[in-house]
Amino acid sequence: MKKRAAISAFFALGALAFAGGVDTKSNQSTGYLRNPSRNTENKRAEAALYNIAGTAFLNDGLYLNLGDQLIFKRYSNELNGEEYVDKSLVYAFPNFEAVYKSGKLAFFGSFAVYGGGGKLEYNDGSAMTYGLFAKGALTAGTKAKTALANYQTETDETKKAKFAASAEKYSTIATALQSAMTDHELSVYSAVFGEQLGIGFDINEKIGVGACVRILQGQQDITLSSSNAAFESVNGGSDLGYRSRAWGYAFVVGVHGKPIDGVDLSAQYQTKASLSYEYTRVDGELASLLGYEKGDKYSNDLPAVLNLGAGYQALDNLYTSASFNLYFDKDAKRSGNGVSSDYNNSWEIALGAEYQLTDAIAVSLGGLFNRTGSTSSANNIVNPALDCMSVGTGAEIEMVKNFWLEAGFMYSYYREKDYDMSGYDVTLNKRVPFMSLGISWKPF
Repeated sequence: MKKRAAISAFFALGALAFAGGVDTKSNQSTGYLRNPSRNTENKRAEAALYNIAGTAFLNDGLYLNLGDQLIFKRYSNELNGEEYVDKSLVYAFPNFEAVYKSGKLAFFGSFAVYGGGGKLEYNDGSAMTYGLFAKGALTAGTKAKTALANYQTETDETKKAKFAASAEKYSTIATALQSAMTDHELSVYSAVFGEQLGIGFDINEKIGVGACVRILQGQQDITLSSSNAAFESVNGGSDLGYRSRAWGYAFVVGVHGKPIDGVDLSAQYQTKASLSYEYTRVDGELASLLGYEKGDKYSNDLPAVLNLGAGYQALDNLYTSASFNLYFDKDAKRSGNGVSSDYNNSWEIALGAEYQLTDAIAVSLGGLFNRTGSTSSANNIVNPALDCMSVGTGAEIEMVKNFWLEAGFMYSYYREKDYDMSGYDVTLNKRVPFMSLGISWKPF
C-alpha cells in the first residue's frame, strides 16, 4: 500500500469529488422548490423533513405526502481551454412523509435524499479523470524507468530478465493510460438516502418539541470507459471503476415556539453522520495501480446542521418566513487513504411567502442565497460546490376535500469558481433548473 501512496492519494481526492464534496442536500420536497424557506413548517407532513417540532402543532389525523423532482442540470469543468460537460437528467429524486397526530403526540416517518450528486454523465471525461490518467501514466512511466535502470546495472541474468519484463510492462501501461487520457467517458451515480422515525410533543399551545433518528445509506458507482485498444489490452476490458457502499445514522432534535399569535420561531439541530464507504466491487486490472482495491475504505461524512426559522402571519391569507441553515462542513471527515479536504462551514438564508389565493389554491414564492465552504483548493470537480442564488415558485391546489396536488419550479444560478487541481487551474460552473410534482392526502 505504501508503494502506491502518491497515486492512491490522488484517486482518493477523485473519490471525494465524485461524492459531491460539500454534500448535504436541502431540496428534499416539492414544497421546497415552491418556497425554500421551510424551517417553520407546521401545517403539512413536510414538517417531518424541515421542522420536526412543528409536527406537534398539526391537527389530529393522518398526513401523507409524496413527491419527485426532475433536475435539468448542466455541470462543467474547464482545463487548458477544454470544457467537460454533464447534461444528464436526474428524474428520480423522491420524498415521502407520513405523520399521525393524536392529542399531544405526533408520530412521523420520512424518506428523502440527503446527499450525493445523483447521475452524472461526462461523455468526454472530465478534468479530474484527465488528471487521473495523467498521474497514472506518470507513475507507470517512473516505474518503467526505475526497472530499466536496475536492468542496466544488474549482473545477475535472472534478475535482469525480471527487470526487463517489469520495464516493458510499465512502459506499456504508461502508453495505454496516455492514450486513454483523451479517449474515455465518465459515468457516476452517487446518492445518500435516509429514513427518519420520530416523535413530536405538544408541551402546551405555545411550545412543541421533536426528536428522531435518521438512518442513512450511501452509494457510489463510478465507471471510466475507454475503447482505446491499448487501454483495453492492459486493463483487461474497457471499464475501470468501482462500487462502494456505506451506512450511518444521525439524531435530530428541535423546538418550535409560538410566543404570540401569528408568530413562529423554530430551532433544529441534526448531528453529524459518519459514513465510511467500502469498495464492494472493483473493475479493471489497472485499479490497483490507481490506488484502490476491494475492501479498502474512505470517509465522506454528512455534517452536523443547525436550522433556524421565523414566520409571521402577516395577513389572514399571507404567511411570510425566513430560514437560516448552517452546515458544519469543517468538522465532517472526507478522506481516503490519509487525504482529507479542508472545507469551511457552509450556510444559506432563505426568504419566502405563501398566499392563499382561494380556499382551494395557495401560491408560493421564495428566494435563497447559499455560501458553500468550498475553497480554491477544496472542491468537487465533477459535482462542484459553488455559491448560488435560487428563486422558487409554485402552487398547491386542493383537488378534492383533503387531497392536494402541488407543483414547484426553481432555478439556481451558481457563481463560477477556480479550483487548483494539483497545480492545474480548473474552472468550475453549473446551472440547475428544478421541477417537481407532489401529492398530499389527509385521509382522516
